[in-house]
Amino acid sequence: MNTVDASLLERLNQTIDQHIDQSDYSIDELCAELGLSRSGLFRLIKQQTGFSTTLYIRHRRLLRARLLLETTALRVAEIADQTGFSTSQDLSRYFAETFGCSPSEYRKQSAESSAQLSRVAEPVAEPVPPSGGGAGPAPLPPAEPSVAATPRRRLTAMQIAGASGLLLVLLALIGWYVGRHVGTDQPAQPVALAVLPFQNTGDAQSQYFSDGVMEQTHQLLTLVEGLKVISRTSTAQYAQTRKSPAQIAGELGVTYLLTGQVRQWNNQVRLSVELVLAAENQTLWSHTYEGPAKDIFRFISGTARAVADALNQQLSQTTAQRLTQPPTHNHDAYTEYLKGQYLLLPRTEAGLTGSLVNFDRAIALDSTFADAYAAKALVHFLFIAEGYGPSDPHQKPAETNALTAIRLNPRNGMAYAVLANLYRVQNKWEQAVTTYQIALRYAPNDAQINYWYSITLRSLGQVDEAVRYSTNALGLDPLHPVILIGHIGNLTYANRFAEARQAIAEGSRLHSQVASWYWATGYYYLYQQQYAKAYAEFAKCRQLNHDTDVYPAMMAYCSARLGRPQEARALLDSLPYVPDQYAHRAMVYAGLGNADSCLTYLERGAETGRLPNYLKVSVLFRFLHRQPRFQAVLRQVGLETDNLTK
Repeated sequence: MNTVDASLLERLNQTIDQHIDQSDYSIDELCAELGLSRSGLFRLIKQQTGFSTTLYIRHRRLLRARLLLETTALRVAEIADQTGFSTSQDLSRYFAETFGCSPSEYRKQSAESSAQLSRVAEPVAEPVPPSGGGAGPAPLPPAEPSVAATPRRRLTAMQIAGASGLLLVLLALIGWYVGRHVGTDQPAQPVALAVLPFQNTGDAQSQYFSDGVMEQTHQLLTLVEGLKVISRTSTAQYAQTRKSPAQIAGELGVTYLLTGQVRQWNNQVRLSVELVLAAENQTLWSHTYEGPAKDIFRFISGTARAVADALNQQLSQTTAQRLTQPPTHNHDAYTEYLKGQYLLLPRTEAGLTGSLVNFDRAIALDSTFADAYAAKALVHFLFIAEGYGPSDPHQKPAETNALTAIRLNPRNGMAYAVLANLYRVQNKWEQAVTTYQIALRYAPNDAQINYWYSITLRSLGQVDEAVRYSTNALGLDPLHPVILIGHIGNLTYANRFAEARQAIAEGSRLHSQVASWYWATGYYYLYQQQYAKAYAEFAKCRQLNHDTDVYPAMMAYCSARLGRPQEARALLDSLPYVPDQYAHRAMVYAGLGNADSCLTYLERGAETGRLPNYLKVSVLFRFLHRQPRFQAVLRQVGLETDNLTK
């Protein structure tokens, strides 16, 4: 959300609150006071909250009614009058629909919750599993509760309860406090949450720990089936932001934000977290842990369960168990793992190399650390995917570590995804599809896995299904340029040009300095035979990145289609006769309409394992679809030849 919308939303809330006791205050009067049309007001509210205008006004009336029930002794009829409801019956009906009980019942339970918390003197902990094993959760470490920014009678009661480990007691209270209002007014909307980068308040050397704690919190929340949790790739840019919660939530398409502060010193750690209703900048829940760093996972686990409960998410027995199962019981191994994840995140060659050192140390300290093996597998695959040297030295380690992770933890979604990626690059399509599906069963909220699966489906010609999964990926990681580029490609291949244009308009605002962005727009124009525009886009790719050979090949293709064959032939003369250039030669010959030479280099590419991406669906090779030699190439790389465009 931009600054103008943030300011308007704040003015909107203030204006509604000023007239909240006037039941006859109309939307037209509200528009006049704000200087907006009805459609402009509807757009603002719908984009930032998911509500219609009428429902949003009612929602704020209900929030005020709830506050009065908590903090005053007013009768329900008096509260109805003060919050703009025509009758107490109207208030009771809407209140019950939203919060799950009548106003009188809510006031009673609110009072009971406050009384219960004020009586708590000792920490409440979960049962400790027997030393011989078991999946039961360990007791939570001592913690001191903190007070939410918005005063509430119950929050005062929390403060009175003193410094104690009350996380389990908080679960019931939090669930009552905010959980009910999530689903009733907007049943079609998923519960969307972003975990923002945690602020490191310690020294710079402990940044890896702060980032690692945030990553672990994020990872646990992605296990909750009913939550849409935004990928850390999209949230990373808000590490030092001055944007308001409402702005951040608008840009990420979420309702709730989880923020945190981490300080590590010696073997101690202090972690504070807050759950925020972004549109109102209202802290719904906050909690703090201070104690031994070795116990931090138990607090993170409790935080994930508390957030799930606060957002009214029912946990299956399996998910509840996974949330309480630490990745390792060895604190030193966990520290090495966090350092490795910190180095892995930017995906530079030096970072990947360094992360392997830390993951190896983690495994040396705990040979049963499944996540460390899965991380090693991912690093070896990224060496292949990012083109950092030859792929052969990394294929076997990627496979071996992924299989080890699965043996240790059969529910490790990333390990399955790495295996699926390896099957894909080896043209083992059936195995790849099956393995991606298993990965998504265990990690449905992982944007990378959704994206990888989508480009695999595209290669198989299942373009509508590809769009479905790239849509999932984009929803989970809305600011990731590669995912948006892939999604536009899927839309283009599926001939869904209107949707592609809309995505391009948004992406042009966000990713104009990313070279591969212009690959997506170039291919969009190419598909519609607008070769001059396509050429201009591929030229921008070349200008921003001189190291990628495919851009000149696509420019040569467009030149040939524009009646400038001499440019295409000049490029052919400059290309060496090596396997890495077979695909590029095939592209240029396709532009020249030379089917025989194009097929020759496709055949050579199939023999050496180097073919253009999306061979089956690419518009470049559509003129070959009737050719038996082309169909033979597809069969050679494991692709079916049915449903080809004639």
